[in-house]
Amino acid sequence: MNGVDRYISADSHVVEPADLWQQRMNTRFRDRAPRIVSRPKGDFYIIDGVAPNPLGLEGAMLEQKLAGKVESPIGHRYHDTRSGAWDPQARLADQDLDHVRAEIIYPGFFGLQFFTAPDAEYQRECIRIYNDWLSEFCAIAPGRLLGVGLLPMKGTIEWAIAETVRAVKKGLRAVVIPSEVPERPYASPEYAPLWAALQDLDVPVSTHIGTSTKEGLLPKTQRLGVLTGVLDMRFALARFTSDIICAGIPQAYPKLQFVLVESGIGWIAGTLTFMDHWWADHRHWMEPTLHEAPSSYFLRQFWVTFEEDRAGLLTREMLNADHLMWGADYPHTEGTFPRSRQQVEKVFAGMSGTEVRKMVIDNAARLYGLPA
Repeated sequence: MNGVDRYISADSHVVEPADLWQQRMNTRFRDRAPRIVSRPKGDFYIIDGVAPNPLGLEGAMLEQKLAGKVESPIGHRYHDTRSGAWDPQARLADQDLDHVRAEIIYPGFFGLQFFTAPDAEYQRECIRIYNDWLSEFCAIAPGRLLGVGLLPMKGTIEWAIAETVRAVKKGLRAVVIPSEVPERPYASPEYAPLWAALQDLDVPVSTHIGTSTKEGLLPKTQRLGVLTGVLDMRFALARFTSDIICAGIPQAYPKLQFVLVESGIGWIAGTLTFMDHWWADHRHWMEPTLHEAPSSYFLRQFWVTFEEDRAGLLTREMLNADHLMWGADYPHTEGTFPRSRQQVEKVFAGMSGTEVRKMVIDNAARLYGLPA
C-alpha cells in the first residue's frame, strides 16, 4: 500500500473568515450579519435565528487532538484555529504534510448551519457570500482545492436553481443540500425543476451529516446527548436516501448523482437489503412505482464518503466499490490529519492496491473531473 499515490479527500472543510459577512453582506442585513462573538467561555458562531454554537468543534480543537487529548468545545478562540482551515496557501502545505493531493471542500460548521436560519432572504444572502468566498479560496489552486457550494433551501426553488448556475460559473464542483427538510420534503413535486437543472448541468448534489432546515447541531445534541445526537444525524442520511429513492427521483433523473458525505458506509448493505425485501413484497401497490429494486438506484447513482469505517469496508462486495470515497475530514477532530497515510494503511489492511486506489484516489477523481 505504500506505493499508492497521494490521496484525494472527498470530504474536507474550511473554517470561514471571522468577519466575512460583516464585510460583504448587503447593508439591509449588515446588523444581523453572521459573526464570531467572544464571551468569557470562548468564541461562538452567531447566526440570526440560530442558537449560538461554540467554534471549538472545528479547527480550534484540532491542535488538542494533535497534542493527544480532545477536551470540551467550550473555551476556544478563533485565533486558535489552524491556519490551513482558512488560508489556502497554508492549506496546500497541510495537504503535502498529510499525503493528500486534492480535497473536495465543504463548508465549516459555521456555513453548514445556514440551512437552519429561519429568514429565507437572509439565508440566501449568507449563502451567496459564502459561495463567492469559497470560489476565491479554491481559485488559488483549482486542481487541489475543489469547492462545494451551498444552496438556499428556505426560499423558492428558482433561488436554488439560480445559485446552482452561479456556483458552477464560479468554478465550484458540486452543491450541497440539507439532509432534513421537514417543511418541504424532497418527495414534493416542487423540487422537479431543481433535479432537472442539476442533471442538465451535470452537477453532483451532496448532503452532509448534521444539516437540517429545522434543528441545528447544538440543539440536537443538547436534546439527545452528544453520541445519540451525532448518531441521529448519521441516520438522517439513511432517511434521506430512502426518501430520495422511494420518491422516484433517481428513476426520473437517471443521470443525477447524489453524494452522502460523512455518513460512513457500514449501514448501507443492511439498509439496502431491507429496502429491497420490502420492495419485492409490496412494489405492486407502492407509490410511486419503482421499476427496479431500491438498491439498483443506490448502486448506480449514489456515492458515499467515509473516514475510518473498517466495518463498512468488510461489506464492500455488497456495495458499488466504484462509488466509495475516502475523506480526511480536515480540520475536524474526527478527521485523520496529519496521519492519513497511517490510518489508510490500517483501515484498508488486507485489501489489494487496486481496491485501495479506487477509494482513496480514482473514484473521487472520476466524479469531480480530476486526473486519476
